[in-house]
Amino acid sequence: MKLNRSDREVAGVASIAFAVLAMVLAFSALLIATQSESRSDAANARIAKLASTGVIGSTAKVTLEEFSIVVHPGLVQSGKVTLQVANVGSITHELVIVRAASASALPIVKKAGERSVGAVDEEAIPESAKMGESGDVTAGASVTKTFDLPPGNYVMFCNIDNKNGPTVLNHFMHGMVATLVVV
Repeated sequence: MKLNRSDREVAGVASIAFAVLAMVLAFSALLIATQSESRSDAANARIAKLASTGVIGSTAKVTLEEFSIVVHPGLVQSGKVTLQVANVGSITHELVIVRAASASALPIVKKAGERSVGAVDEEAIPESAKMGESGDVTAGASVTKTFDLPPGNYVMFCNIDNKNGPTVLNHFMHGMVATLVVV
């Protein structure tokens, strides 16, 4: 198809208008990202100031039950962090703590084997990210564990599989996950 001169001029103007619009949108995205980073830096500075005053402690209480994990407070000081873990549920749970941005960043079992599909694939977690675990905490029991945690984001979860015949119930898949921020 051959374009006449006026069609080519319209196409040229449209191309220039599109390029200008794309540049304006890219510049807007850059401004938003810069402002977001600035707010993040300001928030980090406020957290660091709080941490230096001793307001943020090094102990957190963790409550396990069917099927949730509650951490209070969810922000602790780096170094030796003590977790007071209480199982208020009616079945055994565990607390595994790994360094990860979020639960969605954890590797998941894709093929049934030792663990059920959808459970956390603990063997695929790098050793450097594994901080430790509470071990099994029976119903009504409590355990206190201390971990050496550098600043960062941590995910805590229960990865126990309960088997009832052919049915497998994985606690992580049913919501037993929480985060802890260490500053």
